[in-house]
Amino acid sequence: MENIISQIQQIRPSLPISMVQLQDGDSLNDAWLKYGVEGIRHAINDYLPEEPIQELEMLNGYKIRFKGKLATYIVIGLAMDMQNMKVTLNVIDNATEKKHRLKVDLYEFTNVQHQCRELSEKQGMDSDQLEADLILLTDLLERHRDSLIEAEMNPITELYSEKELTPKAAEKAVEFLSKPQLMENIDRLLEQSGIIGEEDNRRTLFVIASSYKMPRLLHGLIQGTSGEGKSHLLNSIGKCMPQEDVMSMTRITNKHFYHYKDKELLNKLILIQDFDGVEPDAQYAFREMQSAGFLDSQSVGKDHFGNLVKKQKRIQTHFASLIATTKAEIYYDNMSRSVVVGVDESQEQTLRIIQEQNRKIAGITNSDSEEQARQLLRNCMRVLRSYEVVNPFADKLMLPLEAKMLRRLNSQFQNFVSQITILHQYQRKTDDKGRLVTTKEDIRKAVDIFFNAIIIKVDELDGSTRQFFERMKMYVRKQPKGTTHRFMVKDIRQEMNIGTTTAFKYFKILRELEYIQIMEGSENKGLKYVVSHWDDMTKIKAKVRDDLNRQLDEL
Repeated sequence: MENIISQIQQIRPSLPISMVQLQDGDSLNDAWLKYGVEGIRHAINDYLPEEPIQELEMLNGYKIRFKGKLATYIVIGLAMDMQNMKVTLNVIDNATEKKHRLKVDLYEFTNVQHQCRELSEKQGMDSDQLEADLILLTDLLERHRDSLIEAEMNPITELYSEKELTPKAAEKAVEFLSKPQLMENIDRLLEQSGIIGEEDNRRTLFVIASSYKMPRLLHGLIQGTSGEGKSHLLNSIGKCMPQEDVMSMTRITNKHFYHYKDKELLNKLILIQDFDGVEPDAQYAFREMQSAGFLDSQSVGKDHFGNLVKKQKRIQTHFASLIATTKAEIYYDNMSRSVVVGVDESQEQTLRIIQEQNRKIAGITNSDSEEQARQLLRNCMRVLRSYEVVNPFADKLMLPLEAKMLRRLNSQFQNFVSQITILHQYQRKTDDKGRLVTTKEDIRKAVDIFFNAIIIKVDELDGSTRQFFERMKMYVRKQPKGTTHRFMVKDIRQEMNIGTTTAFKYFKILRELEYIQIMEGSENKGLKYVVSHWDDMTKIKAKVRDDLNRQLDEL
């Protein structure tokens, strides 16, 4: 016997082997003569492992197979109405392989018993065993349906976090967050994850997105013309956040937010792919959630006695958000609540993107390296704790008074400083109240990363229009008459290689703000323009930066 076991283990090492000791030291033949087949079966069953747990087998989206003791059952269609479990069943007899079809509500026990008796009388199947199979099938289908409903309510569960954040991965994330030059290291990972160029924007948006479960929330608005990489930038940042906490939205109807459950929008990062997809009433609800942290709705319903009564529903919210838009200006109240960034639309950035696209197609770029960078950043977010932050230098720094929406901009900047401190929590001290204490280095980092967002609020033009106007001024200066050169829309369109609609949009904005004016021509033959306001954004940026650096040096 030992020799036989040894040979079997050499052929199939993973095969479980049990040795059965028959009564009185009998051989198998003796046992059969004494006790018959049933006696041997009972002797063997005592040594067999427990039967495997019976599970459902998903054949496709419409069919489920379950192998019972008496028959195999093919479930076609499963009602998602929680009050019943109506199914169409194909019952295949294990002994004869005959197929029987029937419709039954598995929650109607008398109906189930009736069907079992029918099959027993007409097909000779064991009624009791058939009923036992169907009862077990009902339990399994109920569990499966509950999991489908749970998945629909929460598409990505905590299992995603458990899969990625192993003890070793958590240790690696903490080690990463404890190293000096943290923001520089994060920036390198963002580049490795596939965000090419956009150095300032990617750092700004990462800090904004990382605030989604912290006490002081931030919201970002990405502006740019169509096809310049807004959605890519938004989604790339979203992939670097824990996927169980990210909610991506494309079209949002007026009542969309009112249908969420009480705490479904707590500690989430919301990505809105295009602000044009948000209907007006939804915009109002969204900014109320940003400011108040809840959304109230009142409706009329009936009480237990049929009387009309007022009903109130409150949805608790706590989220950060990133929104992409092609609009130069959106509704003032929505815009003021967000840190505005403009995508880089320069020729140099276009070349960088094209080179990276070609490298991916050529198989030069390592996609595994990109995913490793994202996974490390996601785990860093998972190991961060929510802290209150105290900034002892908050009253020592003043933003430019020329900035638009200065009150909210100042609040956003202070929240940004707090978030920089939270990202450095493994390197910062806490006070006697358990609050993280901001350092001068945190403020300096915040000013450096947040600087372009400040300039956008100082500048009268939005980011895309400013880039267009600067390129227009460069074109005009190169002409023989210099700053007095008169130009047409066609000249600028051909110089910048942009579409007619885009060019007219920018000309309209610049005319309304009196940066250019019409000098001659007509709508039919074409209008000629001159630049009437030659601002120097380089000097303005230098002045703002020098003023902020002076204040930082005085801390």
